[in-house]
Amino acid sequence: MQTLRMVLVEDDSGDAGLIRYALKYSGTDSALSWVTSLGALGEYLEQGEAPDIVLLDLNLPDSTGMATVEGCKALVGDTPIVVLTGHDDMEFSLQTLEAGAQDYLVKSKLEADSLLRSVRYAISRARLEQRLRLSEERMAAAIEGASLGLWDWLLPERQFVSLNEQWLAMLGFSADEITLPQPVDAWLERMHPDDRARFDAALTAHLEQRMPNVQCEVRMCHRQGHWVWVMVSGHVASRTPDGSPQRLVGVQQDISERRAMAERLEALAMTDTLTGLPNRRHFMQVMDYQYGRVKRHLELLVCVLMLDIDHFKCVNDTYGHAAGDAVLQAFAKAIGMQLRETDIAGRLGGEEFAVVLPDTDAAGGCHVAEKLRQAVEAMRVTLEDGTVVQITTSLGLTLMHAGDTRPDGALARADSALYRAKREGRNRVIACPQVPEERPMLPTGDA
Repeated sequence: MQTLRMVLVEDDSGDAGLIRYALKYSGTDSALSWVTSLGALGEYLEQGEAPDIVLLDLNLPDSTGMATVEGCKALVGDTPIVVLTGHDDMEFSLQTLEAGAQDYLVKSKLEADSLLRSVRYAISRARLEQRLRLSEERMAAAIEGASLGLWDWLLPERQFVSLNEQWLAMLGFSADEITLPQPVDAWLERMHPDDRARFDAALTAHLEQRMPNVQCEVRMCHRQGHWVWVMVSGHVASRTPDGSPQRLVGVQQDISERRAMAERLEALAMTDTLTGLPNRRHFMQVMDYQYGRVKRHLELLVCVLMLDIDHFKCVNDTYGHAAGDAVLQAFAKAIGMQLRETDIAGRLGGEEFAVVLPDTDAAGGCHVAEKLRQAVEAMRVTLEDGTVVQITTSLGLTLMHAGDTRPDGALARADSALYRAKREGRNRVIACPQVPEERPMLPTGDA
């Protein structure tokens, strides 16, 4: 296995020691170099080949905050960056991603398995970003080389004067076909219904001279029935003496590959790579949406479950982190098989999961929670060496209320009920009281 070359940019020797300790027990073959500033990072990079990943503290002697991410990005180029932050704040963390980092870790929650998964995720995301960037560069080269679909639209007659072969080929036609439709409306009918209003608005804005051109990404129906994403761009080439638009010319580019890549990248950013479930960011968006429904329609019932794996630390300590990952994957699959298509399960972090059940009352939520508990109890995970691991889960549930502080109130009540389930013996379901309890402290590793 190839050694993973890592550079840690951290001026605190204590935090650097924690990183070294975490990597030591991560189970990966890695080589860690340590520098204490961006200036030192620049000197390091001048001396040898680029690392596979950079672990970056935001507050350094020669840089702080978002400027640190931007400065590091300028030095390392396409090398993935994982930001190490003391801020457990979602908005702040998203800012680091927008500044050029691929992932972030909160120092207070840093563990060997979370560090390793973050490193793998950052490398995977960086590769997708590079491929997306290459795709966009290829599109620019195609535009420069005029390898585009060209169209010429006579506006008063609503007829295409010409459509070149590339334009037709995007939709599965060829120029020598006798039955090709010339009326513009015949081609516009091939546009996806969800995109037509957006295209018409862009066209109207340009014809009324409120926008310099027409530019819109739309889906067109291919001759074989599937949808093709295209970028349509054009402008008025001539007007009548009274200023009325007469002729519109433009180009069309097949952007299906770029759109697919962007969707994959977006999915990666919203998905927990280990379990395939929505990550915390995505799950909280789902919770926000359901909270909005409850606020607008007070009669709606939405149930929220919190659950985690009992004694999960013992699994990691006894069988190793690879076994812990296998258990997490099996756990996610087991609970997912018990849910409806409208239910959403997400991984909030570590062994902590949550489920939102739309249009479900408390009795229905208890029924689902018990199904999940039984499914996990019946689950068996066979490790590579043949060892069979059995686990249980504790669950807490509540209903979302219109008076909650966003969705956090429901999660707090469900979390309170979850910890009651643990105090009362684990492997059970507890429905929460209306007022959240203070979350109790459990002995380390006693989850």
